[in-house]
Amino acid sequence: MSDKNVLITGGGGRLGTVLTKQLHADGYAVTVLDKRDPQIDGVAYVDIDIVDLDALTDAFRGFDRVVHLAAVPNPRTSSPKECFRVNTQGTWTALQAAEDAGVRRVIVISSDAATGLHYNPENWRPQYLPVDEAHPIRPTEVYSLTKEITESIAVSFAHRGKIEVIAIRPGHIVFEPEYPELASRGADVQNYHLWGYVAPEDVSQGIQLAMEHPDGSYDCIFLGAADGLNTRPTLELFRERFGVEPEVRGDVFEKNPQAGIFDIRHAQEKLGYAPKMTWRDFNKS
Repeated sequence: MSDKNVLITGGGGRLGTVLTKQLHADGYAVTVLDKRDPQIDGVAYVDIDIVDLDALTDAFRGFDRVVHLAAVPNPRTSSPKECFRVNTQGTWTALQAAEDAGVRRVIVISSDAATGLHYNPENWRPQYLPVDEAHPIRPTEVYSLTKEITESIAVSFAHRGKIEVIAIRPGHIVFEPEYPELASRGADVQNYHLWGYVAPEDVSQGIQLAMEHPDGSYDCIFLGAADGLNTRPTLELFRERFGVEPEVRGDVFEKNPQAGIFDIRHAQEKLGYAPKMTWRDFNKS
């Protein structure tokens, strides 16, 4: 079994296509499992339902690594019932299939929404800044809840000891059609992503680093840009929005007053993650 052999569920989506192209360019033999064929030269494609355990198990055989991207990507694109079914049952099915098929490592894509700080009641705010992986979580709407459950499923399979599982929490992934809106989003005190964002290329970088890292023990890792969408200082926006002085841990905001709310230091220190893209360059010709 080659360690350059990877299957990506949801590889036909927007992030999946970026990741597939990156891994293929880096010499990986990539297979995409999706309902949509990304039609990338040199990349194999299979059309299988993400909750079909038997078919998924057969598809996973012979792969050293699986990246599980397949999911409803936000709470606005499907019914709550479908979001819950695909995101939770799909994750369990993918991990069970990986275990049954002898896959060594699975990278599960969660979200910073697992914290409950997006799409949720106004009375839930960050307890300290920056928000790291140890921060309390309190999801109340369906998408955020599915991401909490996704991580619980990932932990349970990791504890069984048959496969390695790492959960990745990307920030809000921005694609080119959104570029013209980013400055106004960053100026909005009520921005529902707390001014956070990340480019798909940087998420793909973090996923690949997690795939290749020598330590496969369970971990949960935030990925984001080095800055927020805001041009005003992050702490100033926080005070205006929540009306309280935040507890600040470390010197992130001293080094960069526009640093993101979500802490990427763990990804930087463990994986060597180094986000290369900033929204400030997106609209430059």
